Amino acid sequence: MHQIQLALIISYVLMSCYFFANWLRFALRHPHSSPEDKFLSFLMFLITTIFWPLIVPVSLIEVVKTRKIEATTIIPVVLAMIALSISYLISEISA
Repeated sequence: MHQIQLALIISYVLMSCYFFANWLRFALRHPHSSPEDKFLSFLMFLITTIFWPLIVPVSLIEVVKTRKIEATTIIPVVLAMIALSISYLISEISA
């Protein structure tokens, strides 16, 4: 597995965990939501957690394969995204 693929997988797993934590926190803070709101909230959680981690990496791999963008351009963006995600997660946990 290439280093960039591993970085992408790790960042998307972290973002999926972040989405799940936010959804769970929202669901626990609003226990008196209507059944429709709970269903839509759960549906949105499923869509964001399951589908976007599959679509975005495939798109990035396709862009790199067609040489529309260099891998050296993507690596700093991925690292910045990981750093931002981790710092935001730490600030949410400590708050």
